[in-house]
Amino acid sequence: MDTIKAELLSKINLSDMEAQIFLYLITNGKTPLAKISIALNFTLEKTAVLLSSLIEKGLLMELSGEYQTFHPKFSIINAYRLQCQRTGIVFKKNVQIDNLATSLERLHESARTK
Repeated sequence: MDTIKAELLSKINLSDMEAQIFLYLITNGKTPLAKISIALNFTLEKTAVLLSSLIEKGLLMELSGEYQTFHPKFSIINAYRLQCQRTGIVFKKNVQIDNLATSLERLHESARTK
């Protein structure tokens, strides 16, 4: 999990706290703000700001007060596409991003089959 987190920091430009929230939601599914805040020991205010940032980055969505990721592959590729747009890089296939998406997909599926 530390390797995946490091890749989220370097390849998708997430902050450490954003990566913690994203990984929490990948493994736990739909969760309300307060529960995320408690589980990760972040203030409610900080958690809300981080969740908004992750929504802007194309990694999550909020429905009826609960936050969840999109399918991991879609989330990562979407975030990479938006990052390319913001930085002026041409969006194209990236093997490192694809590998990160596959790792997250395995983590997601593993959490769902427990």
